Amino acid sequence: MRAVFHLCRQLVSLLLLVVLVLGFVGVILLDQQPLVSQQGDINADAVQQGKQWFHQLNSSISHADAKPILLQANTSDINAAFALASRSLPGFRGVAQQQGSVLTTLMSLPLQLPLLNRTYYLNAQILLSGNEQSVRIEQVQLGSLSLPGATALGLLEWTANRIWGPGKGAELLATVRSASFHATGVAVELQPPAGWTMDRVKQSGLAFYREVSGSNALAPLVELYYQHALNLAQQHSDSQSLTLYLQAMFQLAAQRTAAQDAAQGLNQTADAVITTQAGYAQQENKAALLALARLLGGRHLQLLVIGRSDETRKPPRVTLARRPDLQQHFIYSAALQLMANQMLSDTVGQAKELLDSIKGGSGFSFVDLLADRAGIKFAHIATASDASARAMQQFWRQPRTEKEIFPSKQHLPEGISQRDFEATYTGIESQAFRQIVADIDARLMALPLYQLGHTAAAR
Repeated sequence: MRAVFHLCRQLVSLLLLVVLVLGFVGVILLDQQPLVSQQGDINADAVQQGKQWFHQLNSSISHADAKPILLQANTSDINAAFALASRSLPGFRGVAQQQGSVLTTLMSLPLQLPLLNRTYYLNAQILLSGNEQSVRIEQVQLGSLSLPGATALGLLEWTANRIWGPGKGAELLATVRSASFHATGVAVELQPPAGWTMDRVKQSGLAFYREVSGSNALAPLVELYYQHALNLAQQHSDSQSLTLYLQAMFQLAAQRTAAQDAAQGLNQTADAVITTQAGYAQQENKAALLALARLLGGRHLQLLVIGRSDETRKPPRVTLARRPDLQQHFIYSAALQLMANQMLSDTVGQAKELLDSIKGGSGFSFVDLLADRAGIKFAHIATASDASARAMQQFWRQPRTEKEIFPSKQHLPEGISQRDFEATYTGIESQAFRQIVADIDARLMALPLYQLGHTAAAR
């Protein structure tokens, strides 16, 4: 009895300590108001600038071959990256400002605290100064906690040592050979460690992303569905609608879910969908869609899903509304929804269309955006909950037509040049742009398929 009492006292003491630490951290690091309240709009120039910067970065790293890597960024580059990040990370805001030889970066991220039922903000400010020979970190501020540059670097080194092992922090800092200010930004020269290659970095990043997204755990199931889809493709050498593949995949998902229900002693009828805590209907649907992404997506999507590309296999010709490009938009957006989130899927789709509006591109297309949003909503309904996953499977038990999964694209503008887009819509945050997006969503919600999520939630 005394041992139990002693254990309870220790647990209460530990709980109080945790509460005190969290309270202290909350008071020091969290603010009631954001440091940055507005984010610049995304336009074609910002996306193009971001693309060119990442291309330059990728080129520098890819051809490093153990040589120093020069990374350059001006305030426009940083702000374009912040604008894209704000579209993918809910509530994030960031801005970079330079005055003379001082560069200030401000960032805010909202944090919802359920126990207090209100939103606080994690605010960060990084102050850099320097000249053409050197750059130094003057100050790093997190909430009310202000750290001198040297202390912040020491904390970074200490953290790296704890995560990767003794001495790794010093190695990380040693990769920075030099840093300098230029007219509107900074340039940093890095020395990659021995044996470092761009391919290893990409593979490590993709492996980490697949682990975080949970696709690694689904690999055997994705392979099962992929073989099913591949067999279907081999049976149809001519062009086919995406509906054919969705029908086959979700009918298999329904069969496998019913078999698992039977194994657990559950009953499922055509008129009633049983909600369980197991969630295997969601896993079946997710694996089915990832398998389709592997079969129909390009090399980059295959790398994201399985970590390698099937370069020896030519993908089958599959269309949506008689267009292969719309099928690609649908599948890519569905895959990103499964492995990331809806905001990232939206951002990628909108950024791609903005790039197309630039001279030489095919022009901004709201029809492509329709396919993007259809893929996002489809994947969300298929995996959001056990009930909606089963409702999606039930939908495909009957033969379906393409018109039941993709609404009319009539009167949606396409081929809009950058000049015309900016004259008519200004940017993707404008009221005119939002009105067309609302029309697109209304077209989707008019189809019974995209009402399944609401129907399942109401049961």
